[in-house]
Amino acid sequence: MKDWSMKVSSVQIDANKAKNDPYGYAEAWIHRAAKEDPDVILLPEKWNLFSSPEEHMEGADRNGDKTRKLLSRLAKAHGINIVGGSVAEARGSKLYNTCHVFDRRGEEVLVYDKAHLYQAGIEQEFYAAGDGIGLVTLDGIDCGVAICYDMDFPEWIRCYALKGVDILFAAFDWPPKWLGHMELVIRSRAIENQCFVAAAGLLRHDEKNGVKSGGSALVSPKGDLMASAGSEEGIVTAAFDKGLLDEARAWQHFLEDRRRDLYREHGL
Repeated sequence: MKDWSMKVSSVQIDANKAKNDPYGYAEAWIHRAAKEDPDVILLPEKWNLFSSPEEHMEGADRNGDKTRKLLSRLAKAHGINIVGGSVAEARGSKLYNTCHVFDRRGEEVLVYDKAHLYQAGIEQEFYAAGDGIGLVTLDGIDCGVAICYDMDFPEWIRCYALKGVDILFAAFDWPPKWLGHMELVIRSRAIENQCFVAAAGLLRHDEKNGVKSGGSALVSPKGDLMASAGSEEGIVTAAFDKGLLDEARAWQHFLEDRRRDLYREHGL
């Protein structure tokens, strides 16, 4: 593909402010982000529910109907691709952590279920894991979608790189006390796989310790922070350019220099 540039806006939503009307709150922030004229808007993880996991089945979006209707309408209205972060979604008797992606025409182009679920009592006990990889083409660019804990598994994100992903979109709901870990993960996955990473984090408050999460960031294939939101509600925007991607891949050759024979022998 010839030279390209993709302008990305990651939206950092405050869970405390959104809890009474999450869909209305998400819509308001998408309208705000659209004013920055991005090619893609990215939302954080599970922005539709802020209760404890054992209550999610009751409040989950049944078959993703409400989420699809909202994101399709807004993508078409603004002529923008929307990577919908993720929502708690009920299908039959199962609960999934699901991302819906819509193109500029408002057409759904990907449904991805979080593959790696966090520990029992937090997520594994209540949710079903997805088995598919989150690959999608947006504006002719090879992209991928991962959700939070997925990013802690280098072997999973390497699968995306081997499929040719140039931009990885990652939605997070990260605990405040581990916010530094989140930044390290985002930057490491970008360096290892020589791709851009766009991350959108849900902003949560830990009133007891006076800290907040969030951590939305846009990262280059060399691991540089191009923009970051820290722990405040808002939008971060940057342009991802093929020239910078080519430069990173010329600088190092991680994918070419892998020892697949060695990895197979020792466990991968």
